[in-house]
Amino acid sequence: MLLQDSDAKPVLVPSRLAPSAIYDLEYRTAVIYLVFDAFARAQAGSIDRKISASRLKFLQFLSIRPWLLPAIQEWSQEAEQSSLGLAYSVRIRRGFLSDTAHEDVMNFLVACRVFVRDGGQIALGAKGQEVERIIKEVQTRDLFVSERETIAALGDIKITNNMLEGW
Repeated sequence: MLLQDSDAKPVLVPSRLAPSAIYDLEYRTAVIYLVFDAFARAQAGSIDRKISASRLKFLQFLSIRPWLLPAIQEWSQEAEQSSLGLAYSVRIRRGFLSDTAHEDVMNFLVACRVFVRDGGQIALGAKGQEVERIIKEVQTRDLFVSERETIAALGDIKITNNMLEGW
């Protein structure tokens, strides 16, 4: 009430604003590495681990947004045609599709030869040992606890093709 009746004007000092970690290259890289390590699997007849590019994008999107876990759990358990599934899919897909930072980071990691694209799959590249090195460092220093807990929880949730459809 006091401020409404005064001539006070808010002052915004951009240099004092903290940028969101979601747009930090090193943060995104670490989360992508953690997701790849947790979910990439060897294909039949190969020892090379791969993950669907769309699955990697979806799982990293969720890993940095742990508050979406309850919605993903419910969406995963709903029948494909349910109104709940549609409501979740529209909201989450809208956020997911507008998240272009993942593609930028992946293009960088492919250019650095950490990953390679194999059709719709992502596999380790010539410098793939960097993934293991960073993961060990994250675990040793107990970093990204929330993200690692979310990744562990995602391991118990069935990510259906319907959830990934259109990505």
